[in-house]
Amino acid sequence: MQSDFFREELDQLYPIVEDGGSDSAAFDNVLELLTINGVLSLPEAIMLMVPEAWEDNAAMDPEKAAYYQWAACLMEPWDGPALFTFSDGRYCGANLDRNGLRPCRYYVTADDRIVCASEVGTIQLDPENIVQKGRLQPGKMLLVDTLAGRIVDDAELKHNVSHRKDFRAWLQKELISLDGIRTQLIEQGLETTCELNDVGVQADPMLKAFGYSFEQVSLLLGPMAADSKEALGSMGNDAPLACLAQQPRLLY
Repeated sequence: MQSDFFREELDQLYPIVEDGGSDSAAFDNVLELLTINGVLSLPEAIMLMVPEAWEDNAAMDPEKAAYYQWAACLMEPWDGPALFTFSDGRYCGANLDRNGLRPCRYYVTADDRIVCASEVGTIQLDPENIVQKGRLQPGKMLLVDTLAGRIVDDAELKHNVSHRKDFRAWLQKELISLDGIRTQLIEQGLETTCELNDVGVQADPMLKAFGYSFEQVSLLLGPMAADSKEALGSMGNDAPLACLAQQPRLLY
């Protein structure tokens, strides 16, 4: 890592994510680093860390999709499920992850107040004083700019951020894809097909060398190769303790 802001003092920040903290604490550590560094504003950092569902979304602005694809090259998305609330003194808002499994309701009142909570009725308000109310949608951001004194529309914010740089040009120049590598190999006259042998999956020395079990090959790699989709599973870890396991544990 390098930073023009912290310079030689950057080493004093390590570890960026404090040991023993919760998922929320880890998110806060990374968000704080991105904003204090001065490169991104708070809303931009939230967009980077908690993106919308942009892949295969034909209805999304191509420039916004390019921004999210660029952001995906920098870090994995924080998908929660979580509802994030944030403030830095100027901006105050909430953002729902793209799965949308957490409730978030908000009211805007005639006396320039906004109330945001997980449920309706958390704070009693006079119905005649409410000018707007709604539910935060998956991947959307509710943002108040206290300096400008207004609510920033989600579409306006993300249009401005995604058009700040030519992210699509960067992707076309820098992004390396497997399809692109295969095309280059074919153009160079190299053979890209593989020949099957008589070695079974459970006896393959390469799979043993890299610690892959038959279950991983059949349940994870098989569906990925056949359907180009990652197999889904429920939360939880039912693997035996390392001291009781008959298979070696991977180091990665």
